[in-house]
Amino acid sequence: LLNVSGCRDCHGPNLSGGKSAEPTAKNAPNLTPGGELIAWQTADFIKTLRTGTTPFGHKLDPRQMPWEHFKNFSDNELTAIFLYLQSLPKLETTIP
Repeated sequence: LLNVSGCRDCHGPNLSGGKSAEPTAKNAPNLTPGGELIAWQTADFIKTLRTGTTPFGHKLDPRQMPWEHFKNFSDNELTAIFLYLQSLPKLETTIP
Protein backbone atom coordinates (compact mmCIF):
# COMPACT_ATOMS: atom_id res chain seq x y z
CA LEU A 1 0.00 0.00 0.00
CA LEU A 2 2.85 2.41 0.74
CA ASN A 3 4.44 1.82 -2.65
CA VAL A 4 1.18 2.25 -4.54
CA SER A 5 0.19 5.32 -2.53
CA GLY A 6 3.43 7.17 -3.27
CA CYS A 7 4.42 7.80 0.36
CA ARG A 8 8.11 7.70 -0.56
CA ASP A 9 7.64 10.54 -3.03
CA CYS A 10 7.37 13.00 -0.12
CA HIS A 11 8.63 11.12 2.95
CA GLY A 12 11.85 10.00 1.21
CA PRO A 13 13.09 6.65 -0.11
CA ASN A 14 13.59 5.27 3.43
CA LEU A 15 10.53 7.12 4.82
CA SER A 16 12.88 9.03 7.13
CA GLY A 17 11.61 12.45 6.08
CA GLY A 18 11.57 14.56 2.97
CA LYS A 19 11.97 18.17 1.95
CA SER A 20 8.85 19.82 0.60
CA ALA A 21 8.94 21.04 -2.99
CA GLU A 22 7.28 24.25 -1.79
CA PRO A 23 9.62 26.52 0.21
CA THR A 24 6.88 27.66 2.61
CA ALA A 25 5.43 24.19 3.22
CA LYS A 26 6.31 21.92 6.15
CA ASN A 27 8.73 19.11 5.34
CA ALA A 28 7.33 15.58 5.26
CA PRO A 29 8.03 13.89 8.61
CA ASN A 30 10.07 10.81 9.37
CA LEU A 31 7.66 7.84 9.45
CA THR A 32 10.14 5.32 10.87
CA PRO A 33 10.27 4.50 14.61
CA GLY A 34 12.90 7.24 14.90
CA GLY A 35 10.43 9.91 13.85
CA GLU A 36 7.21 11.65 14.77
CA LEU A 37 5.08 8.50 14.98
CA ILE A 38 7.12 7.03 17.84
CA ALA A 39 4.53 7.97 20.48
CA TRP A 40 1.50 7.14 18.33
CA GLN A 41 -0.79 4.17 18.83
CA THR A 42 -2.59 2.38 16.00
CA ALA A 43 -5.82 4.22 16.86
CA ASP A 44 -4.01 7.58 16.58
CA PHE A 45 -2.77 6.70 13.10
CA ILE A 46 -6.21 5.55 11.93
CA LYS A 47 -7.95 8.62 13.34
CA THR A 48 -5.39 10.96 11.75
CA LEU A 49 -5.87 9.42 8.31
CA ARG A 50 -9.64 9.52 8.68
CA THR A 51 -9.96 13.08 10.04
CA GLY A 52 -6.83 14.90 8.90
CA THR A 53 -6.00 15.93 12.47
CA THR A 54 -3.06 14.50 14.43
CA PRO A 55 -3.32 13.42 18.08
CA PHE A 56 -1.70 16.76 18.95
CA GLY A 57 -4.37 18.79 17.14
CA HIS A 58 -2.30 19.65 14.05
CA LYS A 59 -4.47 19.81 10.93
CA LEU A 60 -2.91 18.16 7.89
CA ASP A 61 -2.98 20.22 4.71
CA PRO A 62 -4.51 17.90 2.09
CA ARG A 63 -2.38 19.59 -0.56
CA GLN A 64 0.73 18.39 1.28
CA MET A 65 -0.52 15.17 2.90
CA PRO A 66 -3.37 13.61 0.91
CA TRP A 67 -5.03 12.06 3.98
CA GLU A 68 -8.41 12.15 2.21
CA HIS A 69 -7.12 9.40 -0.11
CA PHE A 70 -6.77 7.13 2.93
CA LYS A 71 -9.92 7.96 4.88
CA ASN A 72 -11.96 5.16 3.31
CA PHE A 73 -9.32 2.47 3.82
CA SER A 74 -10.48 -0.27 6.16
CA ASP A 75 -9.21 -0.50 9.74
CA ASN A 76 -7.23 -3.57 8.68
CA GLU A 77 -5.54 -1.72 5.81
CA LEU A 78 -4.62 1.28 7.95
CA THR A 79 -3.43 -1.00 10.75
CA ALA A 80 -1.26 -2.89 8.26
CA ILE A 81 0.34 0.37 7.10
CA PHE A 82 0.99 1.48 10.68
CA LEU A 83 2.46 -1.89 11.70
CA TYR A 84 4.69 -1.85 8.63
CA LEU A 85 5.96 1.63 9.54
CA GLN A 86 6.62 0.44 13.11
CA SER A 87 8.60 -2.54 11.77
CA LEU A 88 11.07 -0.34 9.86
CA PRO A 89 14.55 0.32 11.24
CA LYS A 90 14.71 3.35 13.52
CA LEU A 91 16.25 6.06 11.34
CA GLU A 92 17.28 9.61 12.08
CA THR A 93 15.39 12.27 10.17
CA THR A 94 17.28 12.90 6.94
CA ILE A 95 16.05 15.98 5.15
CA PRO A 96 18.58 17.41 2.68
